[in-house]
Amino acid sequence: MERMTQQDYDILSLEDDVVAAHGMTVAIFDGPEPAFDDVLLRITDRVRLVPRYRQRLLEVPFDIERPVWVDDATFSIDFHVRHTALPKRTDRDPFNAFISRALSQRLDRGKPLWELWLVSGLPKKKWALVSKAHYSIIDGVSGTDILGLLSDDIEVPSGIGQSMMRPLPTDRKLLLDAATDLVFDPVESFRAVKSLTSRPLRMAQRFSAGMFKSVDPNGLGRAIGPHRKWQSANVSLDDLRRIRSVHDCSTTDAILASIGSGIRRYLVETGKPVPARIDVLVPLSVGAATGGLSGQVTTLTAALPIGLKDPFERLKLIHEQTSKGARQNGALAGRVLRRQENFVAPSILAQGVRSTMLETRTQAMPDTVAINVPGPAETINVLGHPMVETYPVIPLPGGVQIAVAAMSLGNTVYYGITSDFDSTKGLHHVSAGITGAAKELLG
Repeated sequence: MERMTQQDYDILSLEDDVVAAHGMTVAIFDGPEPAFDDVLLRITDRVRLVPRYRQRLLEVPFDIERPVWVDDATFSIDFHVRHTALPKRTDRDPFNAFISRALSQRLDRGKPLWELWLVSGLPKKKWALVSKAHYSIIDGVSGTDILGLLSDDIEVPSGIGQSMMRPLPTDRKLLLDAATDLVFDPVESFRAVKSLTSRPLRMAQRFSAGMFKSVDPNGLGRAIGPHRKWQSANVSLDDLRRIRSVHDCSTTDAILASIGSGIRRYLVETGKPVPARIDVLVPLSVGAATGGLSGQVTTLTAALPIGLKDPFERLKLIHEQTSKGARQNGALAGRVLRRQENFVAPSILAQGVRSTMLETRTQAMPDTVAINVPGPAETINVLGHPMVETYPVIPLPGGVQIAVAAMSLGNTVYYGITSDFDSTKGLHHVSAGITGAAKELLG
């Protein structure tokens, strides 16, 4: 039995009827797909490396302390690993619809908080693995995403076996342990009191921020329901590097400019007013060399000047803000989150999502969120099959209406665009605007 950390509990507490705190990662492969039993065997073997994937949450009676992680006595890999087939189409609309529905569905808190899907029937003889996990179990530092565990280059120590399931604690033990923590641990007692007294203030801040944003004609608005819509886009990393070289900016600046172009096109094509600017929340990695601790993440709020028609002027203004903000925060300019040698990008993405979600508790909510994760340059193989595409699928932190994440693999940057189903129509215009931005900036 292990008590949930305060930060993980904060993530869990952010969920309500509109905001969810789980995300997904899409990995697409070429060629004949493996047998479902082979996928099941691989994940059964690997899941023992991360005990959290076999644990569930257990509430403390009367909610006097944070929940605890306990072994799931009814754990079954068959509940978490699933197979679905798409209708035959020449486009990816059915796949996007599947991702949208899967993202909209909440994870069962009575079970370990993850799922893995084998998806058959993508066009051009492709297939996909889609992982889904709650951000309270993927912290980006000690956590590991399911897809990362499936990689062929992961070595499983022979000495690691399935641990014995520990019996569930009784209500009496839960209450006794909670009382002991509160009485004899001053830090724990202080956290409990602080959480209790600050909760009404945080709720008031979130309510007031959402109320004012909802009537702001210059904002994108807020999500109004729990259902999500998802689209993808991709841009050549070489094109982004050429933009960086030609315009003396960072790759991150080019990615933010492309996101701004996508949102601008969406507003124009759907007949909505285009504000002079929209505020975007961007997580930044803090480097130890600049005085921060390795692995720390800070956030930068920048203005995307989407009201300007000139894409070059938009990029210039974005660069001025990000370079200044990175220096002030001691962050790594040009890299929102750090590049890794193997496929742990989904876990690093979780750092950014968690940081932005927690940030929206205490500050005015942004208009959108943009997260960039540099991934591996090398080919990633799963069961002998090379991964050819990967897309991030993130929630809507703070209830924003549109959020965008970018993840690189090899020589391509893959964008995942999440929006509120009930208040957003024409999301494909964001995808078109993102892919068209590189041509504009290189033209």
